[in-house]
Amino acid sequence: MIRSLLKLALFLVIGILVYNYFYGTAEEKAQSKEVFGKVRDLGRDAWNLLRTEKDKLDEGKYDGAVDQVSETVDGLGDLLGQLKSSAESLNDSGALHRLQELEGRRQTLEQQLDNSTPESYDQSEDDRVRTELRDLLQETERLMLQMEEEQ
Repeated sequence: MIRSLLKLALFLVIGILVYNYFYGTAEEKAQSKEVFGKVRDLGRDAWNLLRTEKDKLDEGKYDGAVDQVSETVDGLGDLLGQLKSSAESLNDSGALHRLQELEGRRQTLEQQLDNSTPESYDQSEDDRVRTELRDLLQETERLMLQMEEEQ
């Protein structure tokens, strides 16, 4: 509903600008030309921003972020392995089940990171991966605390 209203408003504004550009008074034509000039400048600035970010991407600006997350996921795998050994020594089947679940989520996250290239990596993907990683770390920490209490 809101999307439709926004589209309608956008088309209405564009229609008024085009009408004023061709059929309006001298003042309305001047306003329309000014608006079209600002839109053109905005387009150029956005294009330059995209080109600059593309150059930074090619230079490896985002490689460090992907590598950092990958290292954290690998470290989490080592931690889960140690917890699994502890749970096996305690014969804690509930902890083993949760560890298997966490390990599966870690492997899924690692596969996603391995399949993504810096070219396909954007801010929303980065936020999603970081959120998943943070959730996984929190659940691992809760499991560690629970296992320590049971010892």
